[in-house]
Amino acid sequence: MALIDSVQQQLGPNEISQISQQLGISPGVAQSAVSAALPMILAGMARHAQQPDGVTTLNQAIDAHSDVPTDASRVIANGPPADASTGGGGLLGRILGTHRDTVTDGVQQASGLDTDKTKRLLLMLSPILLGLLARRQFGGGNSAATSPGALSGTLQQEAQSAAQSSPHVGGLLGKLLNAVETPRT
Repeated sequence: MALIDSVQQQLGPNEISQISQQLGISPGVAQSAVSAALPMILAGMARHAQQPDGVTTLNQAIDAHSDVPTDASRVIANGPPADASTGGGGLLGRILGTHRDTVTDGVQQASGLDTDKTKRLLLMLSPILLGLLARRQFGGGNSAATSPGALSGTLQQEAQSAAQSSPHVGGLLGKLLNAVETPRT
């Protein structure tokens, strides 16, 4: 199952309601924003993995989120991590690198949220995505899955899959994915 689909399964009506309450938006807007944000976060991570040292910072962020509960409702209720500043880097800087603004702008355009709400949404969803990725990458003691090449390849494949299943973010997602080379099989 694709990573985005797994995250979407964790975000049922209760979790969407929590997000809408925390952001002060309707559940419908929250659902649309989540549907736009997840593929954009994943594409930003895939693009960042292509940069020098990007895969290293992503591996560190994923490893740091290996203990994130599988209960998305608890993650949302707890709010963003303490180091999640949106100014000088924090969580979004580590996982998106220089592509943080592109992702934020893309989610804003697709969802209609203002900048503050968009960043808060990204900070709510990122730990859930990283926790699931950590369980996939580090689960079962598969050390090969943690290599830089494996992580980069996984992110690229997941980003391409997200692009195909997320036509609603179309050209916005393309800004990030056009720079990501698709692995040949």
